Amino acid sequence: MRQPHYLVKSIYLPRVIAYLLAALVTASDALAGAPPAPVLVVFLLWLLVYPHLAFWLTRRWANTDSGARQSLHVDALLVGLLVIANHYDLFAATSFVAALLMSSLLIGVLYSMLLNVGLVALIGFCGLVWLDIGPQALGPPKAWLSGLSVIIYSAMVAGLGFRVSRHLGLGRKQLVARQFRVEGLSRRLQRYISPQIYQHLASSDQEVTRRCCLSVCFADIEGFTRMMDCLAEDLVAQLLNEYLNTMASVALRFGGTVDKFMGDGVMVFFGNPTSRGTATDALACVSMALAMREALGVLRDGWNVRGIYSDVHIRIGIHTGDCAVGHFGSAQRLDYTAVGSTVNIASRLEGCAARDGLLISAATQELVAAEVNCGPPLVLRLRGIRRDVQAYPVLGLHSH
Repeated sequence: MRQPHYLVKSIYLPRVIAYLLAALVTASDALAGAPPAPVLVVFLLWLLVYPHLAFWLTRRWANTDSGARQSLHVDALLVGLLVIANHYDLFAATSFVAALLMSSLLIGVLYSMLLNVGLVALIGFCGLVWLDIGPQALGPPKAWLSGLSVIIYSAMVAGLGFRVSRHLGLGRKQLVARQFRVEGLSRRLQRYISPQIYQHLASSDQEVTRRCCLSVCFADIEGFTRMMDCLAEDLVAQLLNEYLNTMASVALRFGGTVDKFMGDGVMVFFGNPTSRGTATDALACVSMALAMREALGVLRDGWNVRGIYSDVHIRIGIHTGDCAVGHFGSAQRLDYTAVGSTVNIASRLEGCAARDGLLISAATQELVAAEVNCGPPLVLRLRGIRRDVQAYPVLGLHSH
């Protein structure tokens, strides 16, 4: 069964207590020694059962704010019967009617309160006619006017409480609606950053930059420019999204952090926000790069089957070293990324890689030598790097 509406739930316990006290007041004559009539016994049992039955029925078939308010009309009928059952005792009648008015205004509206008062008055008048009770039997007018003043004051206090509760209710609805909008926006924004970065940002309020050792991978498509010249723009966008989605899935499968997409290029790093150790991160990075190369081959075959120009290949470069990782940008827009010479070297190695080739630096090769089969070392002069860089073409993983 669905959760009860907050108004249905809020009046449940007060209603249980109110009817328990009303039953004790009504049964006070029997407790004093007068034997109760069978009809009165049944009525008292009904008073004890009714709050639970009203909660269950309202929750099941009228689980709304209006349903909670309409259930008070039944309470008005019972209050009228309580007034009759207590022989129009002034104190008892005042307490019953005041409780009903306060409940009506706290969760209802003025119209609902007036309707409930009318129902009580109707039942009370019918009781007077049925029992043939004269006005003189009700006590002096002064006493009833005093009771009426208590009821009116209670209604005023309840009205003030209703205004406050309605304001709080509207605020709650606005808060819930705003929460839904924020959650929806959060789900949309989550797609723009790597899951690891999203979790890191969600768990930390600090915008700090720290130095750590990363294995950085750059992967780029060779032949993408020719593809753009041969195909319609919408088809190019579709194929590019297929490629980037595949590469991102591979990166996440190996635990990499997708830093950014740069046109047809992808930057992924291992070692932040979480790290499994420098050597393990480096091996995972190389394994991911080989899986990316295989995944592009599968995409290329699929594009050929669809009759799409697909003379595209991949180049990948990887370097391991210290980087500055954290939040970079302006006061209006920030990126969580890695910067430093390590990133530059990985990017330059990707540019020097052969078609469908994977170049790793000597620093990375030292960490993965036991697991990765590499070709002869190359000494490269990379643009923007003052020193020569030794790199190794990766042939594959060692078979064990």
